[in-house]
Amino acid sequence: MEGLFKLWTSFLASGVEAVAGLIIAFAALQACIRALLIFLDRSRAAAQYEGIQAERIRLRLGRWLALALEFELGADILRTAIAPTWTEVGQLAAIAAIRTLLNYFLQQEIDRAVRRDPERAHPVQDEPASVSSVNSAIGKLKNEPD
Repeated sequence: MEGLFKLWTSFLASGVEAVAGLIIAFAALQACIRALLIFLDRSRAAAQYEGIQAERIRLRLGRWLALALEFELGADILRTAIAPTWTEVGQLAAIAAIRTLLNYFLQQEIDRAVRRDPERAHPVQDEPASVSSVNSAIGKLKNEPD
């Protein structure tokens, strides 16, 4: 019976790790697309806000990475939930400490950025601007001479 629980928990932990991997992949893809749009938008107004937009991309990516770290920690806990050895417990403690510290410092960075600019506390508010940036970048690409 213990072997069955261990096997099931192992599958569950792998699923949780897969979710973390998907979160990281989608967050990185989103950040790459947004950064590319900033890079392609060469208007004067865009140049003035380039740093602000880059900071928002960085903070959004940081939030998603923090979430993925939580999923990874959950997967590690699941792996050692059934009949752990002392070696596994020690490894979990080390991994948990490292991931918790990473998450803590990442959250501190996000909080400092939000204190500098309270609008960043609500990243969804700038979504329509992102859509207009996409449309603007596409329009400029269409109008540029070959």
